[in-house]
Amino acid sequence: MSRMEWNMLQSQTLLKKLVPEFIELFDRRYTILRSIYSMQPVGRRTLASILKMGERTIRNETSFLKDAGMLITQPSGMEVTREGEIVLDGLREFTHKIKGLYNLERQLEEILNLKKVHIIPGDADEDELVLSDIGRTAAGILKEVVKDGDVVSITGGNTVGKVADALPYIGELKDVMVLPARGGMGGNVEYQSNTLAAVFAKKLGGQYKMLHVPGQLRAEAAKTLINEPDIKSVIEYLKNTNILIYGMGKAEDMAVKRNLTSDQMGIIKREKAVAEAFGYFFNMKGEIVFSSNPIGISIGDLKHIPTVIGVVGGKKKAKAVMAVIGNCPGSTLVMDEGIAMGIMDTYKSK
Repeated sequence: MSRMEWNMLQSQTLLKKLVPEFIELFDRRYTILRSIYSMQPVGRRTLASILKMGERTIRNETSFLKDAGMLITQPSGMEVTREGEIVLDGLREFTHKIKGLYNLERQLEEILNLKKVHIIPGDADEDELVLSDIGRTAAGILKEVVKDGDVVSITGGNTVGKVADALPYIGELKDVMVLPARGGMGGNVEYQSNTLAAVFAKKLGGQYKMLHVPGQLRAEAAKTLINEPDIKSVIEYLKNTNILIYGMGKAEDMAVKRNLTSDQMGIIKREKAVAEAFGYFFNMKGEIVFSSNPIGISIGDLKHIPTVIGVVGGKKKAKAVMAVIGNCPGSTLVMDEGIAMGIMDTYKSK
């Protein structure tokens, strides 16, 4: 731990002793201001519903923020003023420090054997805007590391979609190729890997290829498809992946999204799977207990990819992260505070 981090940890401890209500009050007002900025214009009732706070609390806190010059009320709803934007920008790093997240990041890097952990304040299970913050952070990392000639592979999913949303247009790159890391699955086409690959490519100023295969295949069908010229071409490109961005989910949720049969669902439950990533289902030991025969990047390929970035939000996925991340040593993980605390709780209870 650096001297700065140690001093912040000490300051946080002293503040909690002297004014224990400070952290809670600060976090509430910061969350409300940040949420209004992300959704503006927005009404109090809508804000209360999204943040799961009482309307009276929202009314009192927004009145304070308005009196402080950080909010204005329009007929269409509340909006953040320029003064409020300056406050938000100035408080982002302070929020990280005062909540002890720098120290928590270092702890989790050691526990999970990761190169870098980025923790976003909040819990996506309680505040859907946290996913947007995860996306912005991951997009910033991608912008810093991507270079001419890179092959960027991405999985599908809502959280990876937030990365695509937050990624700025980068026109100066040359010969960047974006690929879906694996075949698609049922559900919202907007968040399928083929669709997101096209979005990433447009913003990176690169090209993209699509992988037109179902997310779930019988072994015989998978063997046949990988010899199809178009699919074979994408698979060859995937072998040159420099950067991978992927999401992960709870086993039961992903089994439904991937339209597994009742027999396959039975395997998931019997083998006590807690997580899914890349079409593989994992138990708490990180062992693969079921595979949907995905075509694309496999878990074994990850150790050969220089930059691997995982994105995930929501405390309910804490066990899923612990199950998957052991297969991705030395990678980067962007997650929210809810998951981080859930992992620490599980780790301490062992």
